[in-house]
Amino acid sequence: MKTVTFPRMRTLDRYVLGRFLTIYAACLVSFAVLFVLIDAISHIEDFAKTTSGPREFLGVCVRYYSALTPLIFCQVLGPVASVSAALFAVTTFQRSNEFTPILAAGQSYQRTFLPVIAASLVVSAGVFFIQELWIPRTVTTMRETATSRGRSRVVKGFNHLDSGRQTLIVINEYNRNERRAKGIDVFPIAPGRKSQQVIRAASARWEPEDLTEPASSRGSWILENGNVQVYEPDGRRLIIQQPRAGEDGRCLLDRPFEQYRLETDLIPADIEMRKDEAVYMTLTDLRRKAEGASDQSGWYMKYFSRFAYPLTNFVLVLLGLPVIVHFGNKNIFSGAILAVAISTAYFVLNSVFQDLGIQGTLPVRVGAGLAPILFTSLGLTLYRGMQT
Repeated sequence: MKTVTFPRMRTLDRYVLGRFLTIYAACLVSFAVLFVLIDAISHIEDFAKTTSGPREFLGVCVRYYSALTPLIFCQVLGPVASVSAALFAVTTFQRSNEFTPILAAGQSYQRTFLPVIAASLVVSAGVFFIQELWIPRTVTTMRETATSRGRSRVVKGFNHLDSGRQTLIVINEYNRNERRAKGIDVFPIAPGRKSQQVIRAASARWEPEDLTEPASSRGSWILENGNVQVYEPDGRRLIIQQPRAGEDGRCLLDRPFEQYRLETDLIPADIEMRKDEAVYMTLTDLRRKAEGASDQSGWYMKYFSRFAYPLTNFVLVLLGLPVIVHFGNKNIFSGAILAVAISTAYFVLNSVFQDLGIQGTLPVRVGAGLAPILFTSLGLTLYRGMQT
């Protein structure tokens, strides 16, 4: 049986990879610092109004940007730093005429850039895991610090339809930071052969299964200070025998409680997460949200795009390398401009295809993956066509 052999890491490979990673780190740090400075300057008044003293001001800024930077890395900085590092690395090789001895030794451009391509794939995988495993854990910090920029932490007038249990949950007010609700009503929405309950509670809190992970979607709602009203199938109120200490019991229409564990599929993310906060949701939460949403195509697009978007790092590097090699020897500036134009075209077309998927013109899966597939094919064609 024929075995598959992979190219071994040689001295030249380590040299090329080291050059790319060094420039990548410099670009990433530079872009991140530039973003933080620009954003902080534009919102410094918002932070100052809601903090007292420089120490609290600095603490809020550090917590906010430490949570925001990984998100910006996945959404913007990662792809920009990848393609910029690849272009600058090729430019340094060309200006120092280092490609001449490499090509004279019989090694092609394709083989020389293989470590850079591999590194871009590793970056793509890193973006995926940061988005899935790290960013959802920062949502609490983001909400706490976002209030310093004038964003409300309270959600009012929320309704949730639990189709599995055929109940409607109405929440008057919900605090996103504390995960506590005020004014909760639970109504049955379908007639049944058995008695049905109407539950009213003054407040409710989310109790996670794992207390070390308060942002987890696993847990249950604990209703507090309320009562349960029981109705017969024909709509009549059922009289409840309420036992009392030292008494035989007395007839009540309502069964009061101090705490009541509510059985429902409602989780905090259903209340807290809006479409602009979908980036903080895990794939499991996105799919669950899509299955129960009225605009399913929009949420499913976000779900499938979570798989496709990390490949942007790889696709842009694959496109940029052949362009800068072809034009770099003639005009480095023109090559860089063309590479940026191709990258811009990728983002624009990707957005267009996603909109077509949301509107139903294209299947959602096709809309999410069409741009990466097309531009990967273009990149592979250009990469294989590089002259040696």
